[in-house]
Amino acid sequence: MKSSAHHTDVVIVGGGNIGSAIACGIAEMGVPVTVIDENDVALRAARGNFGLVWYQGKGLGMPRYVQWCLEATQKWPAFARTLEEKTGVLLSYAKPGGLVLCRGEEHFEQRRRDIENLRQQSPTGEYACEMINRPDVERLLPELKLGPNIVGASYSKHDGHVNPLFLIRALRNAFIQDGGVYQPGAAACDIRYESSAYCVRTPAGSFRAPKLVLAAGVGIARLAALLGMQIPVRPQRGQLLVTERLRPVLPLPISGIRQTAEGCLMFGTSTEEVGFDTRVTIAVMRDIARRAIEAFPVFAGVRVVRSWGALRPLTPDKYPIYHESEDYPGAFVVSSHSGVSLAPLYATHIARWIVDGVKPEGFENFSPRRFDV
Repeated sequence: MKSSAHHTDVVIVGGGNIGSAIACGIAEMGVPVTVIDENDVALRAARGNFGLVWYQGKGLGMPRYVQWCLEATQKWPAFARTLEEKTGVLLSYAKPGGLVLCRGEEHFEQRRRDIENLRQQSPTGEYACEMINRPDVERLLPELKLGPNIVGASYSKHDGHVNPLFLIRALRNAFIQDGGVYQPGAAACDIRYESSAYCVRTPAGSFRAPKLVLAAGVGIARLAALLGMQIPVRPQRGQLLVTERLRPVLPLPISGIRQTAEGCLMFGTSTEEVGFDTRVTIAVMRDIARRAIEAFPVFAGVRVVRSWGALRPLTPDKYPIYHESEDYPGAFVVSSHSGVSLAPLYATHIARWIVDGVKPEGFENFSPRRFDV
């Protein structure tokens, strides 16, 4: 390892969508920030992100998260325009609304109950999602014939999608333009608090700062433990399929199926508890393809050209963790599997929390203390 240390005001461990969005907001505030990142083979969720900017169905049992997701989706149009104007990177963002298809009456009723429960837990008694029947779904998807098992869907006007790889490129370009430093090839090997600063040792050298942000996805649990923090984050594998390019046939994203701006169809995703294994499997790919064909039989004739697996970081209740260490003030943990959907809030609220200590209302809901028994 190199002996010299790079000094900055904030060092962020993890250069995925979350770390990059936080860095974007901090750099825009004029605060020197460095992002240290592993490399492109890191087990990052950003490599396998489906690209949904999603609101519906999130937050059952945690009303504050419902509000958090709604605010994020409302901020996304302006957030996307600003990033595109600043960096010249087109994000292929669109907000046409989104669907969750229901396979059979039992599935439809369960989805209806979930949406109604979300509405009842709302302080205002409102929840911007509605159940629609099969004819309404057909009117939204005039180019496609539904499979016989699709009886309806839930629909929210707040849902959309984006190219997640273009998003991470734009975020990275933006914080570099504002003076931020991006250091690849710098997997965190050790973290120490010494001489009023956090020192992160990596193969690319040491990085020192009075404030440290752990945004390393599935690596957070190990890194947080170095500072005595118990952060319950586990990896969950998801697999995706991508098809050849087609003419536009899908005007709005569906949970598990979307058409990119380039014309490819994306099918996914799986939820597999396999540890840190990112391999693809024939059985899961077959199941993903089967579900897509059940929804739209015409997809049976489409060629799959790529498939991959990636890991999403999950907490026990699947909701985010935002935490500053009690024993090591200035050491922050930011973990969520919704790095794309929540990106505007990471670049604003979370960045201000780290720099100025300003906590959004109800922020204690996201503390890991909720898991203490």
